[in-house]
Amino acid sequence: MRTISKWSAPSRSLVEDLVQSTYLKLWEGGRQLLREFAIQHPEAIVGYIKRTAANVANDYFKQATSQSSGGNSPHHSMSDVDAESAKDAPGSQEKIARNVFLNEIDELLKRNLDGPDQERDRAIFWLYFRQGMTTKEIAFLPTIGLSAKGVGSVIEKLKQLVREQILEVRADGERNAAAGAKVNSFENSY
Repeated sequence: MRTISKWSAPSRSLVEDLVQSTYLKLWEGGRQLLREFAIQHPEAIVGYIKRTAANVANDYFKQATSQSSGGNSPHHSMSDVDAESAKDAPGSQEKIARNVFLNEIDELLKRNLDGPDQERDRAIFWLYFRQGMTTKEIAFLPTIGLSAKGVGSVIEKLKQLVREQILEVRADGERNAAAGAKVNSFENSY
């Protein structure tokens, strides 16, 4: 929070995102650096974690404000909730319909993915669409084992699979308009 407040107004979603990034940084490389530091300096482990968190936050803001990343654009987390929007309120028709649709997509992925990478690919899909992680961030996760380009390929392949399954292309080439609207709504909301 202290480091974030040097750069911008802290938001809960930004803090949560950076906490998760800090965990990933600490767990990087099989926790080798964390383990070595804890053995050599057990009394300073809290300081090490604080310094790592500050570095993660500073790196985030430096990267976010670089011109190659779009300049000074604000943080937008997928978990931000618009309190004034009744559509997104828990229990609303839109929220229930959205959850049903997301469950349908998840079941579709479970049915259509096979092989040793099915769980990894499904995780990539949801990290991208539900958590809002970039392909680079997903590739950085130790359990993924793909480059950012490989993660992008998996996402595109699964988007195409979902699109084909949901749209149910008719023999004459016409698409089901209601299903098409659902897919477009899903893709545009992320």
